This record gives sequence, C-alpha cells and structure tokens, in this order.
Amino acid sequence: MTNLRTITLLSLLFVPVAAVVPAYGADDLQMVLAKLDSASLKFKSAAADITWSNVQTEPIPDKDVQAGTAQFERKNGQLSMAMHLKTDNGKSVPKEMLYAGGQFKLYEPLLKQETVFQAGPNRAEYDTFLALGIGGSGKDMQKNWKVNYAGAEKVDGVSTARLELAPLQDSVKKNFTKAILWIDLDNGIAVKQQFYDISGNYREVSYHNLKLNASVSPDAFTIKTPSGTKIINH
Repeated sequence: MTNLRTITLLSLLFVPVAAVVPAYGADDLQMVLAKLDSASLKFKSAAADITWSNVQTEPIPDKDVQAGTAQFERKNGQLSMAMHLKTDNGKSVPKEMLYAGGQFKLYEPLLKQETVFQAGPNRAEYDTFLALGIGGSGKDMQKNWKVNYAGAEKVDGVSTARLELAPLQDSVKKNFTKAILWIDLDNGIAVKQQFYDISGNYREVSYHNLKLNASVSPDAFTIKTPSGTKIINH
C-alpha cells in the first residue's frame, strides 16, 4: 500500500546549491493537446488489458485491485465502453461493466445480479469522464477541465506526458477534486488515469497491450445474463 505521491524539496547539507524546480511552458501543454486532437480524429476503437485499483487513503489506508480487459468504440459520435473484470485481489471474481447510450450496467455472475443505472441529465458528465484520454480531443478536455502539463514520465517503459486536471463544472466538483492522465506521446491515448474524490481517495486504471482501431465484434457491448438473474434498476 503506498500513499499519494507528494512533492518534497530537500536541501543538501553543507552544499550551498539552490534546488531547481522545472518550469513547464504553454508550448508543452499545447503540444500534448494537439496530440489528443489528432488522436481523436483517427479514433474508432481501443482494446487493452487493464488493472483497476480503488485506493482508500482515509480513514484507513486500503487498496483493492481488479484485473481484466476493456474495450472502447466510437460509433455515430457516441463512445461506448465494456469492461470484463476477472480477478479481485488475485481471486476469481468476474464482473461485466458496460456503458453505452447513457446507460451503465454492472453484471455480477457470482451474485446472479445485474444493476442498471441511467445517466439521465448527468449523461454529458459521464461521457466526459469516459473520453478522458480515450478518444477525447484536447479541445473538449479544456471545455470541462483546467488542464496543466506536469512533465514527462515513463510508465511501464512508455514515454508519456502527465496532465493534471481540475474540474470546471460545479456538478463534477461535488464528487471529484482532480484527475491525472498519463498520455502516450506516440498515439495520444492514456496509459494510466487517476480520479480523486473529495475525501482524497482515488481510482486508478492502467492500460496494457493497447490495440487501436481494430475490428469490434457486433456483440461487444452487450451483456448476456442467464435466466433467473436479478435485475436492479436505478
């Protein structure tokens, strides 16, 4: 379990050398936003292995790690997402998560239960989160977030640009304080995302073995449940 990364300035004992904090200019940010714009124009689909971590910092530090696969597709201007989670903290706990057409579904086979949420008037907010670094443009990002470039970092050997985002919409501020994205500088797609809630806890999703714009199965964004499955609508 690791705590949230903090920035600490250390003074060197007996060596009168001032610490230098790197300054990033507007050109760095504009370069990344342009990369996102370019990637958005070409984006059709994405598939990857994922690690989904829910990290609790207060009141007791804890971490829950789920692993599986994810698939995204943009069709008729709408972005859909399907996640197939297979393990939870190393144990087999399958879950199917689907977001399409303003509707979110969570199917839990071990419970024989499917929970359905309607985005309703909050659909634009859901869509905004879904597209962050996954097919969304830099222009759209700036409409909903204050975006800062926080430097270049290596993530699993991939050269990325770290973007730190603060929400502009009051409805989002009620639930989230910030988001951090690590954007692959080669393809303009996020390899890691973090979303922080108002308590300081966060959700982290890492993407591995990413495949872009491959063909998508017609039933990729449907969940097939057996008879007897309990349906809970919200």
